[in-house]
Amino acid sequence: MDPGQPVPCALCGAMDTHRIYTKWGWGIERCRKCGLVYANPRAPEAAILARYSKEYFWNEYLPAAGAPAGNVDLDWLDRRHGPMLELIARQATAGRRLLEVGTGAGLFLKAAARAGWDASGLELSGEGASFARDRLGLDVRQERAEQMSFQAGTFDVAVMFDVIEHLFDPKAVLTATRRALKPGGILVVSTPNFAALSRFVLGMDWAVLSPLEHTYYYTEATLAAMLEACGFARIEPVRRFAGWGPIETMNYHYTHTPHGLRARTLAAIASLPGAAGAVAGRGRADALIAIAHA
Repeated sequence: MDPGQPVPCALCGAMDTHRIYTKWGWGIERCRKCGLVYANPRAPEAAILARYSKEYFWNEYLPAAGAPAGNVDLDWLDRRHGPMLELIARQATAGRRLLEVGTGAGLFLKAAARAGWDASGLELSGEGASFARDRLGLDVRQERAEQMSFQAGTFDVAVMFDVIEHLFDPKAVLTATRRALKPGGILVVSTPNFAALSRFVLGMDWAVLSPLEHTYYYTEATLAAMLEACGFARIEPVRRFAGWGPIETMNYHYTHTPHGLRARTLAAIASLPGAAGAVAGRGRADALIAIAHA
């Protein structure tokens, strides 16, 4: 097995880390200087990208995204993505041009287009970009974000959902995304929360801890620092979100040992009245959402 290469911290550039987890023989480490957590040493890029095959897209991604066998229920899409679109509409002050970085199959982007947004996207996967274009009729370009062909100052809103944790160079992607926004535009980012209660309860078996898939792990503080380092301002965490219920806040199924004591413990916590709101309000939900201003 290729042992991988040590990589500097993407936030501060330091090479001084300490090991938090070793999983499947790969390390997850925290930068001693700024606190960013990331997979280190990193597996070869080709090995990481090999995970996202045509078989993965059709057999794992689409069923998990609510479109098994490529069957898309447009009304269901509207309901699923409605809370996020309402959040964006409240934050966006002007204009209707929206860019999604990392569209996958384009399911959110389709809901955005149906809600009246002039929606475009970027997707590295050829399978995902083709699905979005050919089946959903969307303007999705198969490009790396840092090399996007959209002109600077084109968009009023950019979104990046469960993408930033997969990137090899988050600063380059965020900087390019900011450049694509008009002055006063906003970026909405979601990513797994390394400070989630789920991590502390589920331990190493928490499925988010996946160094061959997730290259970076963020807290509210390190995500805000990364966005600020890329030129964004007024970083606002979202701790109350209509799309979160108990299972989205503390997903006790998202573990490699779903029948173990830790999973049962988290399920019991999630079932307590008011627990989901309390956990989210303290910044301990499974996901981070942040709004950043260009």
